[in-house]
Amino acid sequence: LISGRYDTNQSTYWHLLPTYLSSFISSHSPLATTMSSSSGSAFAIGGYMLCSATLLISNKYAVHKLPAPSFVLFSQLAGTAIVVKTAQALGYIKCDALEKSKVVKFFPVALIFLSTIFLNMKSLQYANVETFMVFRFSTPLCISVADFLFLGRQLPSPRSWACLFALVVGAMGYARSDSS
Repeated sequence: LISGRYDTNQSTYWHLLPTYLSSFISSHSPLATTMSSSSGSAFAIGGYMLCSATLLISNKYAVHKLPAPSFVLFSQLAGTAIVVKTAQALGYIKCDALEKSKVVKFFPVALIFLSTIFLNMKSLQYANVETFMVFRFSTPLCISVADFLFLGRQLPSPRSWACLFALVVGAMGYARSDSS
């Protein structure tokens, strides 16, 4: 999404998240069915941003009060599993059964995902939120260059470059002004 490419060979489909969320909301909420697709997308994007910011602050507080990021992460993952299983039992969602072949295939992805979340928690334990935000907001810029260098993908368009740099400059400006 940031780089302006919609390559179907990508292993992640984060650019589909706003569309998925808006379609999920519109199909599950009577209020949302009256919203247009653009306002539904804006609602989904805003909700995602709110959840992300709230989780960042909550994690920083949790790791500050309980300096055990492994336990905090385990509690979050266990809570998520309980909510999903409860929603399945109540008939709100349908979950596929675990299959050994799928588990084996997705184990490396799950391990990498878990590792990145754990490292985020560890960085929140030792760094302030402003520093964390600058590094997090600079990753799309690094990934765009790494995609070009290592995977042979296109570089972002000039408009995407401008957005990437604005994101990093904004984060650094926020960190500088907030830390003083």
